[in-house]
Order: sequence, then C-alpha cells, then structure tokens
Amino acid sequence: MSARSLSAQCVLVMLLLGQGLVGAWAARESEALERAPVAGDAAPEAVGSVPSGADVVRMVESGLGGARAYDLALNDQGGAPFFEIKSIKDGNIWSTVIDVATRRVVSSTVVMPTAELQGNDKRDIEAFQRSRMPLTEAIAIAEQVGAGRAISAGLSTTEGKLIIAVVVVSNGALKEIHVEPDKRSQRRRPR
Repeated sequence: MSARSLSAQCVLVMLLLGQGLVGAWAARESEALERAPVAGDAAPEAVGSVPSGADVVRMVESGLGGARAYDLALNDQGGAPFFEIKSIKDGNIWSTVIDVATRRVVSSTVVMPTAELQGNDKRDIEAFQRSRMPLTEAIAIAEQVGAGRAISAGLSTTEGKLIIAVVVVSNGALKEIHVEPDKRSQRRRPR
C-alpha cells in the first residue's frame, strides 16, 4: 500500500469519525467516480460509523452468489464515502461499490476476465484461489487483533508467501495487519 493511499485513507477515516476535515472532500474532486454516491444521499446519522469490512464483503459475496472477494478499499473520490470490493466469479473480476452510510450496493460490474490478469495480480489471485481462507475470515481476524474496523484488505506476496494485508482503524490510528491464509496455526502477523 502506497504512502499516498494510506494518507488518503487516514483523512477519510478522520472525516468519518467526525474530526472536521471537510476540505479533504473538495481536494479530491478531480478523481470523481462516475457512479459513486453523492454526499446528499447519505443518512446523517450513519456517516459517523464505518461498518465491519467483513460484513461488507459478506454482503457482496452473498449478493453475487458464488463470488469470492479478494480486495476491499474505502474511498471517497470527491463524494460520499464508499467501499469498493473486488471479487472473482465465473472467471471474471467484479467490482462492487457499497455506500458506507446506507450500506447499499451502488453498482456491481464485470471489470475483466481473470484470463487477462498478468504479473503480480495473476500470481496473487491464483494463490488466493488455492487457499482455503476467505477474505471475510482474514478481515475478522485483523479486526479482532487490531481492535478496530477494517478499511482496506488486499493480496500481497511476502517472502514468496501469499498474505492478506488488512488496514484497521482503531482509536483514530491505522494499523496494518498481515494474515497468512495458508498458516492455520499462526494466521496473523501484526506489523
């Protein structure tokens, strides 16, 4: 995860937690997502809380019937905050957008066939498909270890082994926790 991405997520989390950094929304206006929810759509009472990343992923997997999620990211892109969940279903990569405030699916589309993946993405997804641990379990472990809510989770390889890197916000701080899906007895490794 890049420093810029981590910094952007930190600002977004602070906004969600009511820290009053309103100017951050306007600063990212040029990156607006075409179908992202707009600020006026959010229920005011729901904006201050971030749902469990595991719950959001579970919702997408059950909604897509047979999909296996492998990536979770909290974004705002100039509008209301939303989760983007990437998953694999029927040989395709899907991208599903969930509004944080309403916890409703905004869009769900096929991005590309898995056959078109290359390099690290292909290697990581193939390793993830061979593993037995679902993303929801890795996120739940990280949320428990980090005592917070997951705002990001993704695949990576460290020392030749697949890991799921989960960023958890706890007491206003971000913690990155690595979960090794192929090590059942020693699944987590705080960083």
